[in-house]
Amino acid sequence: MTTPQGPWQQGGYPQYPQSGGFQQPYPQYQQNPYAAPPVPQQEMAGLSRPKTVEGAFWIAIIVPLAVTVISVVGYLLLFNWADSAMASSVRDLGGSGQELERTLSFFKAGIMFVFALFTVVYLVLTFLWILFGFKLRAGRNWARVTLTVFASLFVLFSVYLLVNGGVGAGGVPSRIQPPTAFAVLTYVQGGLGLVAMVGFLVLAYAKPSNWYFQAAAHLR
Repeated sequence: MTTPQGPWQQGGYPQYPQSGGFQQPYPQYQQNPYAAPPVPQQEMAGLSRPKTVEGAFWIAIIVPLAVTVISVVGYLLLFNWADSAMASSVRDLGGSGQELERTLSFFKAGIMFVFALFTVVYLVLTFLWILFGFKLRAGRNWARVTLTVFASLFVLFSVYLLVNGGVGAGGVPSRIQPPTAFAVLTYVQGGLGLVAMVGFLVLAYAKPSNWYFQAAAHLR
């Protein structure tokens, strides 16, 4: 039997003062340690990147690179073919060694200039496609408009390649029949560019994409 002043109550457990340090034992466990992180503001507003924008983005990244590689390979094939054809023609005409060397040097210089010019243009355009592609992915409507202009020109150029089939493409005169490999690569480039750019335009202006760009504009 205990007295009222004893440290033990009827239940047999000590009663600690409410103002003491044991009022909230282990406060670090009062919150859920498995709670999810805060939701970003864009997701709170319902803004998530749709698959149509992702698809347009990857087209803007991959296709210009692929077309550049195809173009470079095609021009190398064209250069080797033209070099051999020119040397054979000069020999058939009975030109001397010095005349042959001068003619071939002049011809090679012209072909290399055209090759370098087209390569630089393709690389610059590829860089712009990739740069604006990332801006498009971030919801910048001006990037979508710019790439729309690029895609429209790409479509026209692709149709031109498909119609000509290598003849007159890449600076080749229409009266000269290019090698078969160059013509095949021209068809591949034209077909890839046409299908990819039409797909890009469809994805970039699909309903989910339009909603995404409008929502991104309101958040800024």
